[in-house]
Amino acid sequence: MAGYNVSIKALANCGFLDLRGGNDARQACNEYLDIVLPTCANKLVKTANGRIAFCISSNHWLLQVADGNQMDVLQSLERSSADISHSFVDVSDLYARIQLSGPESRDVLAQGVSIDIHPRVFPPGSTARTGIAKTTTQIHYVNESPTYDILVFSSFRQYMLDWLAMAAAKS
Repeated sequence: MAGYNVSIKALANCGFLDLRGGNDARQACNEYLDIVLPTCANKLVKTANGRIAFCISSNHWLLQVADGNQMDVLQSLERSSADISHSFVDVSDLYARIQLSGPESRDVLAQGVSIDIHPRVFPPGSTARTGIAKTTTQIHYVNESPTYDILVFSSFRQYMLDWLAMAAAKS
């Protein structure tokens, strides 16, 4: 029996910064990054230069930047927030990115995800920190094709690739 019509691939590394702080720290980040960090969990904002800020909670964000650029961004954020209570950490090695795409990708993902991913509830552009196959992930519903980018702890990269392949096999 043929498997689901999907594509599963590991994506290139990106830089990731864990940003935490109150309103003053958020304002400093907004000014330097030229964006408005969301204050509601499971929201994201994209910048013109390709950065993505995932809101984990009202005072916690995960900033995706181009690989190799994270230290420059981190140091600039530190300078702009020197007198403000905050925690900014380079966590680039913590995450791996996997992309699941294709007409039946939602069916594959639904086999292991612990949230409702129907487009009425989780439309394109949505993000959520949730579990997939007993692993903590950050899911980003990229577009209607549908395409999902999945952030997973680096040590679980191969496990998630294997699990997605197994779920896509349609046994």
